[in-house]
Amino acid sequence: MAWLALLLSACNSGGGGDSDSDAASDSNLVTSILPPTTVGDSSSSGEPTTSTTTGEPDPTTSSSSTTSDLLKCDEFIPPAIEPVIPRVVLVLDKSGSMLTLWDHDGDAATDSVTRWSSLHAVVESILTGLDSAVNFGALLFPALQATSNPNITACIVNPDPLVPVGPMTAAAILDAIPPADNMTIAGGTPSTEGILAAVDELGGLAGDEPKFIIFITDGAANCDPGQDKLFDDYDDRLAAAVADARDAGFPTHVVGIDILNELTPIEPGGNPDGINPYEKLNELAEIAGTARPGAEKFYNATNQIELQAALMEITETVLSCEISLGEPVPKNFYIQRVQVGSDQDPGKLEYIGEDDQVSDCEAEGGWQYTSEARDAIILCGAACEHYKATGHVEIDYGCYIG
Repeated sequence: MAWLALLLSACNSGGGGDSDSDAASDSNLVTSILPPTTVGDSSSSGEPTTSTTTGEPDPTTSSSSTTSDLLKCDEFIPPAIEPVIPRVVLVLDKSGSMLTLWDHDGDAATDSVTRWSSLHAVVESILTGLDSAVNFGALLFPALQATSNPNITACIVNPDPLVPVGPMTAAAILDAIPPADNMTIAGGTPSTEGILAAVDELGGLAGDEPKFIIFITDGAANCDPGQDKLFDDYDDRLAAAVADARDAGFPTHVVGIDILNELTPIEPGGNPDGINPYEKLNELAEIAGTARPGAEKFYNATNQIELQAALMEITETVLSCEISLGEPVPKNFYIQRVQVGSDQDPGKLEYIGEDDQVSDCEAEGGWQYTSEARDAIILCGAACEHYKATGHVEIDYGCYIG
């Protein structure tokens, strides 16, 4: 076809282009794990320029693609590309049983620590590593002011999060939750109110970014004020709350801390009577839409190492592989190359070709536009996995002339 002769090939960003050539290309780099986001532009003259963005596209580098006249190849300077940042509420069990000692490292020679100490350490690790890649918020069930008294004061949950969902909240969350060595936390297990508060928080956030709940508990839900026994009756409302969260578009990832697969005894003591907490959390993961393959549908951590692994697997799941291009690709331009991983990365992946999208994102490695607007792409298969591991993607554009 005649138009093929008019196709301009996009130069790789590492090449030293000829300033008199007809090639036009620009590369944008996104680092979703470590701030700041870095944008590197290599023009057709082969002279690279770099700038730094704090998350907002620079209006001085944007060019409109809505004009009736097609842009000339040297008129388009792509704006900063940005990863889509997921929003996650951590719903953390702060009940008195979290002070139970456990073998956190599988080594009988080391001293045991509290479950809360392990949870704090894992949350600190996850928040620190993903502070710029995920907008976190956190709430506790029960609240900080909950007591150990055998009444409703042990079941208090604040309707507002301890720290609202937002960017770079790691320090605020770690300052707000009890320290790792705390030995005074107390209260029941008002799981339902924790989920309801998380749903309210996520539901009040504007925008289409993906939203999730990570629910971590060491026991069965109680504190249902409608039950005869506040602590000894299981709170069946939890399943409905998680189902409503799923219907609202907020999947709940369920993590248990040393949950036993056995019936609880029927006796006073603060734990729901005659239920299997393992089965209850298995059912909850099914209802949440986040069930794991196999017999164990939720994450049941029996030590801190397993708890860390569970949170890492979940956060990798919630990290988005969608990349906003800042504005639609103009009509006479196309994506020529997508590189996942830096030039120094021996495992980097390159997908080269004129808008060479995969047809099945579930089955193939590569990329797709997310819509006909051509203002965002999603990385697929191996490309998505490598992006989550490296946080680095480059995009080269090509241009039609004639």
